[in-house]
Amino acid sequence: MNGANAFVVSDLDGMARHAGLARCAPKVLTDSTWLLARCATYQFASLDLDIGGASVGISAPADERDATVAAAVSELGDLAANGLVLDAGRGLTDGDLAPLHDVDGRPPEYTEQRPELTGRGAAAAAGCVRPLDGATVVVESLDATSVAFAHEAVRQGARLVGVGIGGTGIMDPTGIDPASLQRVLDGPAGASPDDLGLSGSQVTVGELAAAGVDVLAIGSKPGAIDHTAAATITASVVVPTAWVPVTTRALAVLTRAGITVLADFVTLAGAIPASGLVDQPVEAGAAGDAAAQLVATVTHEVLASVNEQWPNPVLAACARAEASLLARGHELPVSRPLG
Repeated sequence: MNGANAFVVSDLDGMARHAGLARCAPKVLTDSTWLLARCATYQFASLDLDIGGASVGISAPADERDATVAAAVSELGDLAANGLVLDAGRGLTDGDLAPLHDVDGRPPEYTEQRPELTGRGAAAAAGCVRPLDGATVVVESLDATSVAFAHEAVRQGARLVGVGIGGTGIMDPTGIDPASLQRVLDGPAGASPDDLGLSGSQVTVGELAAAGVDVLAIGSKPGAIDHTAAATITASVVVPTAWVPVTTRALAVLTRAGITVLADFVTLAGAIPASGLVDQPVEAGAAGDAAAQLVATVTHEVLASVNEQWPNPVLAACARAEASLLARGHELPVSRPLG
C-alpha cells in the first residue's frame, strides 16, 4: 500500500470476494498475516463458500497508530467496495474499520453481534464433543468472544471455574458468574479482581491452562499452547476462541494424550450466517441459533471423519475443507492453517 505502512495478502486469486482479519501492531509480520488468510480460506471452504481468505497487516508505533490506521483504511476503501471484507483483529476496533463496513455490503448490526455469535458457536462446538451440562470450564483469555462462550456454556449447565485476566488468572471451584467477566471488560484498565467483584485464588496462566477441567477455551494469543504447555494440559476438550492458539507440535502432544482439540476455523465460524457473506443472511433475532446450528453441524461431521489417516479433528477438518476446494476446481494452498 502506497500511503501507509500496511499490506494485504489473499488466497485463491481470481475470486470475486475475499475476507478475513485486519490487524495493527508496531510490527506485523508477513508470515502471520498469511497464516490468518489461510485460516479464513479453510473456514470458507468448510462452509462451501466460494470466498478466498485475506488478511491485512498495519504496522505502526503507538504514537503513529491512529494516523497510520486512518491512512490504511482510506487506501482499502476501493478494495472494500469491490469484494474485500475485513473484520477487526488485534490492535484494531470496529470503529477503526467503520468506513470499510459502510461500503462492503454487510448488515449494519453484524459487527456488534460478531463476538456473541462467535462465542456461541465455539460453545456449540465444545458441546459436540461432550455435553456442557455438568462440565467444568476454564476460559484462558478475557475478551468479548470468550465472555460470550462462558455465558453460553453456563447457560447450558457448565460451571466456569477459571478465567485468565491479563497475565494472571483466577480459579474458583465453586463457580464464577460470567456477568462478572463483562464487568472486568467494561472496568478501568489495571483494576484488580477484588475491585471488580471476582473472588477465588489467583494463579498463573500456566496453572490456569493446566487445571483439571473438562473444557479449556483458549484464545489469548497465537501459539498460546506450545508443546511444553501441552504436556501439562489435562482438559478433555480444547476449544479455540481465537485464531491459531495451538501450535502444530502441541497438537501432536495433545492428540497422543487423548485430548480433543477442535479446529479454530470451525469453532470460530458462528458469525458467518449473519455476516453478509452468505446468500441469505439470517435476521438478527435468529442469528444466535443459526450460529450454534452451523458450527455444531460442521463439528459433528468433522468428528465423524476422524480416522487413522486424519487422527484428530484439526486434521480431519483440514481434509474436509480441502475436499471442498478441490470440488470447486481450486488448487490446494501450499500449506495448511497450522501454527
